[in-house]
Amino acid sequence: MKLISLIALTIAAAAAASAQTFTQHTKTYLVGPNPTAIIAPDLNQDGIVDIVTANTGALHDPRQERPANDELSLLLSTGTLEYEVQPPLKTDFAPYALATANIDVRNATDIVAVSFMAVYNRDVTLYRSMGKNIFEPSNFTLDDETLSYNRMLDGDGEPVFTKPGLTSLILPDINRDGHRDLIATAWSSDVLVFMPGEAETWFGKPTFIPAEAGPRDIAAADLDNDKHLDLAVALYTSGEIGLWKGGSEGLFDPVTRFSSRGKLPTTVRLHDVNSDGKTDIVVSHCHTDDSIVIFYGDGEFSFGVSQEILLGDARNVLEHEIRDILVQDLNGDQRTDIAAACYGSKQVTVLINASTDDTIPQSFNRENYPYNTGRPRALCPADFNKDHVTDIAVALWDDNAVSILLGNPPDEDKTAKR
Repeated sequence: MKLISLIALTIAAAAAASAQTFTQHTKTYLVGPNPTAIIAPDLNQDGIVDIVTANTGALHDPRQERPANDELSLLLSTGTLEYEVQPPLKTDFAPYALATANIDVRNATDIVAVSFMAVYNRDVTLYRSMGKNIFEPSNFTLDDETLSYNRMLDGDGEPVFTKPGLTSLILPDINRDGHRDLIATAWSSDVLVFMPGEAETWFGKPTFIPAEAGPRDIAAADLDNDKHLDLAVALYTSGEIGLWKGGSEGLFDPVTRFSSRGKLPTTVRLHDVNSDGKTDIVVSHCHTDDSIVIFYGDGEFSFGVSQEILLGDARNVLEHEIRDILVQDLNGDQRTDIAAACYGSKQVTVLINASTDDTIPQSFNRENYPYNTGRPRALCPADFNKDHVTDIAVALWDDNAVSILLGNPPDEDKTAKR
């Protein structure tokens, strides 16, 4: 294993380009309280994406009758940029993360949600699409009696949250058996949860992978070109990125941890940022740092060169409070861009990659999309108006709504946009 040697390559985002990549759609769509996650699958197979949000609500004492909200909002498309509100999907309390995939091998897209305050031990809920806008829930319980509680206590010495405190999930097919597996971060109990996909029960018996220091977010990709998926995890409490190597049996072994170059990393993404054919790690920090850090991979499980992008004017002043990031090509130029949901400054910041080669550091042009009242909490990319251009759905706290940033087409196509 090559030793990691971080090299500080800090740049400020360039001034905003003259032409904006997105235009804020004038209409917003109401959802439940405090949407913390958002996805945009085509659930009714009409060729137009739908919208699902996980509505966490306000977190209270887990001993209360209702310590948080317990519903997902479901908006089904009825036409371009038109949605019909469906009855909410019930979860355990504080649904915190969402993912979508064909879990039961039917010709339909299913939804999976994990809960942060699962008072009734319905930690994972699978909603199987049965057709005609009907979703059949199946709940999965994690045996938290075997898990410790490692987070905050109140004045009475009681847990502020519940075990295991799930905060993110992914649904890869780790062992390539045709069934989607589930991997989640259990923040309150310092473990990763692995549930193998199965034909009859959908998810099998969970196993717990130790992951000390508050695992908050997770992403999977082949980091060393051995054809097996590996894991990168944002370790919130220690300010680190943890890496786990995947193998042929679907098992994961810890490899290394290294500083995320900031405090309280909350979001991790894996993408080839500088287009050199090697997967990079992008991490954002929330409550103390307004920073996004890119760790450039060498294809051999080493990330020795990093680039920091500071969204704020001063490192010791929290201005933006980044709650979510997107890392992908947002404007169709085959370069990897970054978008950040800035809860504190009430804006979405988009960093458009202006580099022309794989030189490190990469150069970015900055664009800001402000909101008057709502606070951006989560982002989701999709083509919402079927113009073959990437748009971004923004889940807004305070407004309890979804806003859409419509991607502007190339100059020659702008007249056909609307």
